[in-house]
Amino acid sequence: MRLTVMTDTNKKQSKFALIWGKIVKYGLPMLISVGLCYVLFHDMDFAEMVAFVKSDCDFRLILVAMALGALAFVIRALRWRIQLRSSQIYAPVMPVIYSIAGTYAVNLIFPRLGEVWRSDYIARRQKAPFATVFGSMVADRAADTITVLLLCLLTFFIGGSALRSFFDNKFEFSGILFQLICSPWTYVVGALLLIICIALLRVYRHKPLVQKIIGIGQQLLSGFMSIFHIERIWAWLLLTIMLWGTYFVQMWVCFSAFGMTQELMQTHGLIIVFVCFVFGCISMGVPSNGGIGPYQIAVVFGLECFAAGIDKQQAYAFANVVLGAETLVTILCGILTFIMIAIDNRTNKS
Repeated sequence: MRLTVMTDTNKKQSKFALIWGKIVKYGLPMLISVGLCYVLFHDMDFAEMVAFVKSDCDFRLILVAMALGALAFVIRALRWRIQLRSSQIYAPVMPVIYSIAGTYAVNLIFPRLGEVWRSDYIARRQKAPFATVFGSMVADRAADTITVLLLCLLTFFIGGSALRSFFDNKFEFSGILFQLICSPWTYVVGALLLIICIALLRVYRHKPLVQKIIGIGQQLLSGFMSIFHIERIWAWLLLTIMLWGTYFVQMWVCFSAFGMTQELMQTHGLIIVFVCFVFGCISMGVPSNGGIGPYQIAVVFGLECFAAGIDKQQAYAFANVVLGAETLVTILCGILTFIMIAIDNRTNKS
């Protein structure tokens, strides 16, 4: 009798944990997006923002930026296809493109679920092991993470003076922060801490929590290491450069579409485009629906680093148009993708 009661209690706890986990996983990003949008825009005049966009924006260039956004889906798909082929999964080009476009569409509603959907779709279509496809996806995302980190280092290298000047005016601790970033001792201490963490994990490796952490780490490492087993590594590297180059050109085209940002480019050069581009990439790591909220903050922050007295209302209008254009591309490509997947499934059954 006691065992039955304990079992029922455990089931209720497990069900509660599952429900709570889903609320946190899907509800928290929505809450972050709504909260940030309220904080950003509750004092702003939307009619004035719309009037600014109508008068200052060249929508032809925004259409070009949208086309580049769609092209980025294709390039990303071609790159991932090379990784899949290295894992002996020979998926046709179009289904892989569908999987990439569908990933971003799903992430608009359920952040981070798109990657799982992508892996499941390719695994089912090609009758391949889900774990293998998922590991390839992890490698794909690991490559993006490393690329963003390299871009961050490059940002501090080429735009360090402007960033430091901005931080000095805003924050008293900025000098200490930049000294820490530039000091070799920071990296020595970081390496020592990493060694200590690895040693502790080895000592307590039989603990359930430690085993779970080690398991996650091994999966991520396995996915990342698969990059080094790619057969056409030069083609993969070329597509990676093309992918991030397309993202950068997309931001440059959006800067060219507004008179305000054109003037900033004439004053500061392409460095201001690069800094806003990198900050925008970093913001996508914040759990939110399609980057709504964090992206605008990041882009406006990048603009303020070079133009402290910029009109914030105009700056946020610019950021809204950039993100809105990309979101519209994602929605349109997502709708087309799921239509084509339905046709593809019907064709395969026939």
